[in-house]
Formats: sequence, structure tokens, C-alpha cells
Amino acid sequence: MNNADLIRRFRTLTERDDEEINLAEAALAIAAIEYPELTPEPWLAALDRLAERVHAAPESSPLSNIEALNQILFEQEKFSGNEEEYDDPRNSFLNDVLERKKGIPITLSLLYMEVARRRRLPVVGVGFPAHFLVKYVSTDREILIDPFHRGAILAPADCVELLKTHFGAEAQLKAEYFLAANNKQILARMLNNLKGSYFRRAIYPKVLTMIELALAINEDSLPDLRDRGMVYFAMARYADAVSDLKTYLAIAPSADTERQEILRVLHRIRALMN
Repeated sequence: MNNADLIRRFRTLTERDDEEINLAEAALAIAAIEYPELTPEPWLAALDRLAERVHAAPESSPLSNIEALNQILFEQEKFSGNEEEYDDPRNSFLNDVLERKKGIPITLSLLYMEVARRRRLPVVGVGFPAHFLVKYVSTDREILIDPFHRGAILAPADCVELLKTHFGAEAQLKAEYFLAANNKQILARMLNNLKGSYFRRAIYPKVLTMIELALAINEDSLPDLRDRGMVYFAMARYADAVSDLKTYLAIAPSADTERQEILRVLHRIRALMN
């Protein structure tokens, strides 16, 4: 398939109600941008096989189920966080994570969630800032788990330390950091990671594709509209850049901190086009 076909396929997978989205299949549709011949069935089957080996059940205790998940994924299969090559785009592709057994927090969390779902275990994603987590939601408590660090169970003090690692000593925990992330939010965050990874490599056509996928999830996303305009500018597609950036300025709040930078870019484009 070409990129346009792959984007249409992704849109078809994600335009349904959130709870009806097959998260693993949608994640593999993102990977198909890098691997156009990729078919999802073998990788979905690999998730099925992992889940079949997990000795867990909804009626068992949460801690025993977490231990069973961790035993298969981290003790036996050796999935791990890729500390050495964190920014490698392959860490964001589910097929690569399954094959290489390395990933970043969000893809290892997705793996954890998908295996748990196949065992009917109540594990959901948590959009913790800068470090995606999961939580096991039992009838009487929620247990935070870090799949990037081999399924470690996190206490509140661990979360404070994690937050300060990324945002400095003054960072404060907020209740909203522990809310469950829905499927569209998880996919959008995966795309944002890939967008940044490709941008740092100056691979602008792939940055643009990640933005198009993000807009397939939420066509009203102002940050993605702005970023697409900036990428068009970097690619010397000046007319497209002007169109997106002017639309952004017309819609964005007057107090938006990006307005001055966008006005400077538009001024540069006018000078380049004269």
C-alpha cells in the first residue's frame, strides 16, 4: 500500500467509537507506515500466544495476576525498556517491540494491556507525563505498574520521583496524571513520539505522515495543524505552510504563546516567495 492507502486504513480503524477500536491492530497500522508490507495477523497471533501462557484469571487476586503477567513478559520473554536507544523509532512499532523485545514506556504498556485484555484482566493505560504507565483496576484499589521497568509496582513516592526525574525538583503530582487513557489518546501519544523522533532526524516526510495520522484521529487538533504548517515550511512547501499557519492563527486563542513564532515564520515565507 502507498501512504495515502495506509492513512485511509488507519482512519477506518480509528473513526469508530473508542471502546470499539482494536488498539493492537491500530498500533500495527501505524507500524505499516514504516513497513508497508506488514500484515497484522501474525503479530496479533503472537499476542494471543503470549496471553495463553499467562496463568491468570479475573477471579484471582490482583497481585497474583500481576505476578503472572510479569513472569511471562519480563522473566521468561525478557521484554525490557530500551534505555540505550530510547529515541529509536523502532521502539514505537508494535511488531518491532514484539520481535526485538525492546520498547519505550507506551509500547511496553500497550503490550502489557493487550496481553492482560486477552486474559480478561482489568488493566488500563495511564497517561502519566513523559512516562506512560498502566494500572490494574480492582474492586477496592488501583495498582500502578511500570512495564518499562519490568512491571514494577509503583507507590506514590515512586511516582513523585519519576515526575521529578523528568520535570525537576519542583514538580508536583496531580490527580489527573493517574486517569485512564482511552484508545485514541494512546494512539495519539504514540504518533507524537514518532513525530518527535523523525523530526530530530530531519526526516520531514515521515513527520508529515505522523501528523496526518494524528489528524485522522482528531481533525480539529490545533497543535497538529500548527506542526503540519511548520513541517511544510521545513520542506519548502511554502503555499501549504501559509495555508495551515494562517488557519491556525484564525482559530487559535489570542493569548496563544505560539502566535509570535508563527507570525515570524509567515514573514520569512513571504520574503522567500518574493
